[in-house]
Amino acid sequence: MTADDVPDGLALCRESGWNQTEADWRMLLHPPSVFRAAVVDGHVVGSAGAMVYGDALAWVCMVLVAKALRGQGLGTRLVEEVLERLPAVGAVGLDATPKGQPVYERLGFVPTASLARHLVTSTRARVQPPGEGARRLTEDDLVRILPRDEATFGADRARALRHAWTSAPEYAWCVGAFEATPAYAFGRHGANAEHIGPVVADSEAAAAIVVRACIEGNPGRTFILDAPDWPGWRRTLADMGFHEQRPFTRMFRAGRSPGGHPEKAYAAFGPELG
Repeated sequence: MTADDVPDGLALCRESGWNQTEADWRMLLHPPSVFRAAVVDGHVVGSAGAMVYGDALAWVCMVLVAKALRGQGLGTRLVEEVLERLPAVGAVGLDATPKGQPVYERLGFVPTASLARHLVTSTRARVQPPGEGARRLTEDDLVRILPRDEATFGADRARALRHAWTSAPEYAWCVGAFEATPAYAFGRHGANAEHIGPVVADSEAAAAIVVRACIEGNPGRTFILDAPDWPGWRRTLADMGFHEQRPFTRMFRAGRSPGGHPEKAYAAFGPELG
């Protein structure tokens, strides 16, 4: 699958109600990512890929099949072809829907954590003056955050974080002075809703500050956030007005994860990015 296939990939997203944009597709397809496409009469009718994060992790994503061709094993075949073509990496992961989980289990993926997508429409403008609590994330902050993010996630996702920061700077926030950053958040624009994530924090309170900065700084917008299934954090999100939409299951092939510190990840990047 190449950049020339992006219009067909977008059509598959829209047919399935997925949130990805053209910019997302182009970022995902950039090497060393591995993507495969099923083509009928010159048009892409199925896709699957993996975002490759150095030699630490490959993240399976964008498994889409045209409605008319579903239920015939095409999605499974595409995933198998992606897995066959991956470079040597320490771990292979994905976020599965309940319907997809049994398929991935047959391919050797093991459940390791539960997540859920939460949605909110921002109705309240930010009343906190800039500089109190949360502040805009700068280029200097980003450079300093990248090593910490790699240690938390277990893999180097600098390219994806830079994409989020440059394309949606209004959703990039952090807490703390330059020398220390107890929390940071990124976000992306979407076809159906704005996406908050990843959110990395030393505490639930710090995570809540940067999430509130995203939603209260942009009244009238609808946001989604993919959060781990932690009871206290779910209550905090509900207090902000979020409601749960649907679950995901985080899975790793043979149960091997890249390590890191998942206890500090209060929101995932999204099912396509980990």
